[in-house]
Amino acid sequence: MNHGLMRFHALISWWRHMVPEELLAMLVAVFIIAAPAAASTRFQDRSLYMNSTEPGQTTSYTLSFRYMTPQTIGSVDLLFCYNPIPYEACVVPTGLDVSQAVLSSQSGETGYTISTQTANHIVLTRTPSTIITGGSAASYTLSGIVNPTDTTQAFSVRLRSHASTDATGPQVDFGSVRGEATTGIMLESQVPPMLIFCLAEQVEDNCANTNDNYYSDMGELSSKSTLTAQSQMAIGTNASSGFAITASGDSLAAGTNVIDTPSTPTESRVGSNQFGINLVANNAPTVGSDPEGIWTNAVPSPGYDTPNRYKYVSGDVVAFSPNVSLMRKFTVSYIVNSSESLRAGVYTTTITYVASGRF
Repeated sequence: MNHGLMRFHALISWWRHMVPEELLAMLVAVFIIAAPAAASTRFQDRSLYMNSTEPGQTTSYTLSFRYMTPQTIGSVDLLFCYNPIPYEACVVPTGLDVSQAVLSSQSGETGYTISTQTANHIVLTRTPSTIITGGSAASYTLSGIVNPTDTTQAFSVRLRSHASTDATGPQVDFGSVRGEATTGIMLESQVPPMLIFCLAEQVEDNCANTNDNYYSDMGELSSKSTLTAQSQMAIGTNASSGFAITASGDSLAAGTNVIDTPSTPTESRVGSNQFGINLVANNAPTVGSDPEGIWTNAVPSPGYDTPNRYKYVSGDVVAFSPNVSLMRKFTVSYIVNSSESLRAGVYTTTITYVASGRF
């Protein structure tokens, strides 16, 4: 040991004569400062999808993010607060309750169960295993969450991964996502980018105003003609991976009598039971309009982008952009046909559109 110390001392003495002390100090400083910088990294491609944004409603949240550190992970910590900043005090969003939530589905990095949970805190745990980076983002759906009742400000989910199975010890990756409880058409989400979305019978391109009409009486069903209606929605986001608009809801129905919806793009068929939509201009029948705005990367989804062809599948993404798209207006066309054998009744439905930013 003494011989080793003498050799080390001789080496240091040689370096002190050969290299200026300032350079040695700089090198030492670099090693000291640079080492902690890789201690944790941010989750990438983070997003939060709220199946319903109605205040106080019980719904499901889908959290998606990409693990960045190829390290053994045994738990993920989910903390619901107003503020996304991890080192500031956590104020619980008014009305939020995740204490009864269940992990209903998961993909990507899987094997998790809920180990502990309170009104605003969930810990996902699994047998520790090494993260495989470079693949698609992981996704976790939590059902049974009660939305906040506060509609005046957004809330956050602070995310942390840990090597331990109980979310203790040093964090590995971290980040946050944002969402907001709303009563209708305006959704804002910042992670910290922005998402602007509005919906009504008529909207302005920049969502500055709408006509506040969310109801359409399409008239009397007939086997000899097609009923039509339309609504508009505008959207913009600076999220790096763009946005997606999802349509959900049942077909027109009167009690147990339901009008069919084609699952593939189909022409309007007078005399048959048919309910469908698209997001382009049509002339058979004449209804709708092509998307408006300079951001042409925001487009209707395949199946909803063909003139004079209509379909409807609840849960479909009807419009999207693959990257940043600042304000684009879409017109949704609705058609209804009926057969002579369709039973009498008042046929109604409610279609809900949800916009999600791909942060």
